[in-house]
Amino acid sequence: MKMKRTLPLLLCLAFTAVFLSGCGDDTAVLAELNTERYVKLGEYKGLAVSVPARTEVTDDYKQNYIGYVLSSNSVWEEVTDGSAAKMGDLVTIDYVGKQDGVAFDRGSDENFALELGSGTFIPGFEEGVVGVCKGETKDVSLNFPDPYRPNPDLSGAPVVFTVTVNKIERKQIPELTDDFVQTLGVGCSTVAEYEKYVEEILTKEAQNTYDSNVEEALIAQVMESGTFPKEPPKAMVDQYYDRVVKNMSKIAASSQMTLEVLITSQGSTMEKFEEEARKGAAASCRESIMLQAIANAEQITVSQEEVDAYLQEAAENRGYESVSALQADLGFDHYEDFVMCEKVLALMRDSAVITEY
Repeated sequence: MKMKRTLPLLLCLAFTAVFLSGCGDDTAVLAELNTERYVKLGEYKGLAVSVPARTEVTDDYKQNYIGYVLSSNSVWEEVTDGSAAKMGDLVTIDYVGKQDGVAFDRGSDENFALELGSGTFIPGFEEGVVGVCKGETKDVSLNFPDPYRPNPDLSGAPVVFTVTVNKIERKQIPELTDDFVQTLGVGCSTVAEYEKYVEEILTKEAQNTYDSNVEEALIAQVMESGTFPKEPPKAMVDQYYDRVVKNMSKIAASSQMTLEVLITSQGSTMEKFEEEARKGAAASCRESIMLQAIANAEQITVSQEEVDAYLQEAAENRGYESVSALQADLGFDHYEDFVMCEKVLALMRDSAVITEY
């Protein structure tokens, strides 16, 4: 059985329920749900969908990927030959910003590390540092953008930044060698092995993307043709929403932020986040219920052997030491939902007419 990490499966993953005692309208367990109360199925066999063709894994595509890996492993080395700063360099600078000869608030700093071309400063500043050598000072005359929301008083204002370059560092990209390949931790010892590995993972990625596009298109059609006379169970919506909050909180914690700080840093508010998350939860519930309704209509069942095989493959593909380690990390029950999704999607795809563009 081939495992695919597609959007529908991830939705099912989010909905895999912690067991709620009892059945009925407010259960969060898909297999226990009376799906006929929540969805009236339209056509789900013989659907015609058009999706982007698979990405061709050309030599250029492979070399671009390898180039990205090399660049990602580059190191900064200080420029000692006296050459001037250029775009892409990391410069350490002192700067003082003045308006009409008077330093303005928050316009000065010392030993500030700036990657030229990063867009950290207002337009023209970083370009103005290009060509300056270590130890040199330059006045950079600019106008602030209009409007300039961080400080409206400076909107459109002409200013002069006096910039001193203290240090210049330049990225050194490693060469693709056997020694470098061995540092990547992907099980390759030689360049030849790594190039074959890259081709395999890019081919797999292209196929997974294609499969996802097909399945998303099929689900979209079924969702459009079906009707939903009743809102999803509150317990299921609450459960999905709670998992979204939990996952987002983990992301925030990994950056040493609270969830609220993360949300506000993206220009939103907790109120908007909660509203959108609940809307998304309800929409994803409807998709999961629809998949279960098709399984019921087609009398699709899932054996424990299939669940065990799925979890074993998932643990291996995701690098877990054991199935129990995977389950402990996921913290879900009812893993049969995963296999149910695969079976339903396979049924829909086998009868579909798929064209590519």
